Amino acid sequence: MLRYDEADLIAYVAEHCSGVALALHDATDQAAGVAALRRVVRAVSRIPHPDDPEDPLPSWCTVLIEDAVPVFRLDLKDESQYAEQVVRIILDGLEAAGIDGRLEPKRPPRPPFDYDGGADIFYGTATGLMELDGRGLPPRFPAGFPIPQGGTLVLAQQAPDGAWEHAAWRRSDRPFTEYTEQLRIFGCELGSVAATEVADYVDTTCMVRYSLRREDEGGSVSLYHEMRKPGEQPSSWYVSVVWQPDTGMPPPLPEKTSPPTSAADHGSDPARARELVPAFAGPEHVISCQTLLAINAASLAVSAVATALPPHCHHERTFPLWQHRQLAPLLRGLSPDQMAVVRHACLMTISNWIHHRIARLPRLSMARDDAGHLYATDVRHAAAPTLQPGQVLETETLHALQTAAIMLDPLIQNLRTTIADPLTQILGQLYLHDDGRPLDELVPSADADLTKLVAEAERAGILQRSASTASGAPTLVHLTQAGTHQVNTTMRQRAGRLSRTLEGISPEQLTEARDACWHIASNRPTSPAAP
Repeated sequence: MLRYDEADLIAYVAEHCSGVALALHDATDQAAGVAALRRVVRAVSRIPHPDDPEDPLPSWCTVLIEDAVPVFRLDLKDESQYAEQVVRIILDGLEAAGIDGRLEPKRPPRPPFDYDGGADIFYGTATGLMELDGRGLPPRFPAGFPIPQGGTLVLAQQAPDGAWEHAAWRRSDRPFTEYTEQLRIFGCELGSVAATEVADYVDTTCMVRYSLRREDEGGSVSLYHEMRKPGEQPSSWYVSVVWQPDTGMPPPLPEKTSPPTSAADHGSDPARARELVPAFAGPEHVISCQTLLAINAASLAVSAVATALPPHCHHERTFPLWQHRQLAPLLRGLSPDQMAVVRHACLMTISNWIHHRIARLPRLSMARDDAGHLYATDVRHAAAPTLQPGQVLETETLHALQTAAIMLDPLIQNLRTTIADPLTQILGQLYLHDDGRPLDELVPSADADLTKLVAEAERAGILQRSASTASGAPTLVHLTQAGTHQVNTTMRQRAGRLSRTLEGISPEQLTEARDACWHIASNRPTSPAAP
């Protein structure tokens, strides 16, 4: 007689419809049981799919021998409503063949931890551990390894080749921010990892990862929370440790920081830009180019401070206020009107690139304030609930700066590269001097070989040297007709893109935005904040 619990079988198939496994235990004639189950496979495979009756319902249906027991396996493509029909076909087929024994779900052994898929950052690429050591840890974790305070173990895994082990803990009341200090006390050196390692997790889980090294062992530690959409408050926080004995890895490197830079370091020095820009886009575009360079310099200052900040979940309601407090000092000394002009100029450049199809992005949601300055409505709506009006303006300004710098990066890098080119520097100086300039007064980059540059340009036919008729007068260098034509041609091309980029921004606004952005760059702290 076949023994089974039909209600339990139906509930199991409905819950696991994409991975059904039913085992036939203790059958007197196992071969007959396998034959009966194979007939059941054919019967179940004749059930038509609801969306396409010409296709069978199951995507996979077979009988396998696992651990010396026949197992009926089935994938119903998430169509759980067929659970009762499938179970009845199976039971009718076995009973009609006179099969005895016990039919029940084949459930995997319960793992020694409270599995939480929200913590499983190695889903499908790691194997679950069925045994832990006496500490409740994967067995190859070193003696004395710190267990996070108040954490519940939700994952214990190993690499398919056994090279590393992985453990993750969950806590519902607060993040595991103190755990990195526990690891340092244990003797681990913490270092930075490539941003690409966590790029796929940052937006939804706010993941932060550090490399770990202790003697000849090491791995990584990741701090994150359950996946959340913008504005959703997380309720579960995780800390995950990957540990690999005998790594042979070099010690982790500390986070690299760059020293503060001046406007001149970014090619944004006003006097230098005024001298070099004519060869880039023409004398009438000096302020335009200076403004773009200044936006870039200000954005770099914002990014330098932002990347040096300690980790903070951007899903928390307090995040806008916390971030504002960290970045607002960059705007110290600017009036509300100056910030509004910076915001307006940045958003106008973005809008112009989208309008002229220079950048293929969806149109941004923008509006104008009472003074006619643009602002991003989504940024304002996100910041308004937690910030005061003045703080909202500061947040909008910082956000507009970074967004514009990212979008305009190809144009800005072209500008910076061009005016840093020694030959372009010489062409720029000669372009404004029809009567030529003395050779020894040409000032290219400090590391450039002036004599070699001029000689090569002469051979190319774009420069020529002429000796002065006056006794003792220096040799003069002129642009040839071909050189002037070359400068004019490239200048017109670049001027066209500059005009489209800055369309609708008045010269007064450009000047004010330029000066304000250089002020922001000068407010960059001399040393980044320690995490």
